[in-house]
Amino acid sequence: MLRRAPAGARAGRRRGTRRRAGRVLARSLDAGGGSGFKPARVVNPVLERLYRENAVVHRDGKRRQLCPPGIPAFKGEYLFQLVRDRRPNVTLEIGFAYGLSTLFIAEALRQNGRGRHVVIDPNEHRRFDGLGLRHLEEAGLAEIVTFLEEPAELCLPRLAEQNLRVDLAFNDSDHLFDHVVTEFVLLGFLLPKGALLVFDDASLPGVGRACDFIAANRPDFAEVRPVHARLPPGAGGGPARLEGLHTLLTRRPGHPAGGSAGTGG
Repeated sequence: MLRRAPAGARAGRRRGTRRRAGRVLARSLDAGGGSGFKPARVVNPVLERLYRENAVVHRDGKRRQLCPPGIPAFKGEYLFQLVRDRRPNVTLEIGFAYGLSTLFIAEALRQNGRGRHVVIDPNEHRRFDGLGLRHLEEAGLAEIVTFLEEPAELCLPRLAEQNLRVDLAFNDSDHLFDHVVTEFVLLGFLLPKGALLVFDDASLPGVGRACDFIAANRPDFAEVRPVHARLPPGAGGGPARLEGLHTLLTRRPGHPAGGSAGTGG
């Protein structure tokens, strides 16, 4: 998870000091869900049914597995609790698929009593038959969500021109290095000081290298521990297992609200 950095948050941080494996600082959601966690308590009946069945029926009549590509339930509830704790006004997500992470985030906003969620995915109808949107309707969460079916690299600049400010963003789109860095740069125009950015699947090479690149080249973002989030009851593993789920960066004041800072990316 990445967070815009306040003054002093970067003190003592030096380039080239990040560890690629076994690091003390948190990273991001691990790919594939192969962590040995027990299933988490889910937060609404639609999610409960989806995880219980772990299958969806496409228009061709074929049943396909839900998770993966959907996130494991304990990861979704981590996002849910993060949104509940931080109470953001605007959240944004890149990557939608069957809508599992969106359901967790939007349900948290509903329980907060405020908030708007923007989700971007160019492949929702082409690859997923619009099933994620149907799940939002079933859960009664469609009014909270603005869905944009276009590539993020085209959509994010327009949102920046509209002066959208995002308090928490979740990136779970293409896992190639160039895509991750490009989306990070564009998201930077939307994230004010103190906003959080969560990268999924940072154990994958492209995402991991992108996180290292950001840490080394963007002094306006600082990595911090996920002190405001906690695992849900029944997730197993204890507090120490939070490390490895997320990378948090906090943005420092005195830097532009987007683009490069100094000689960074």
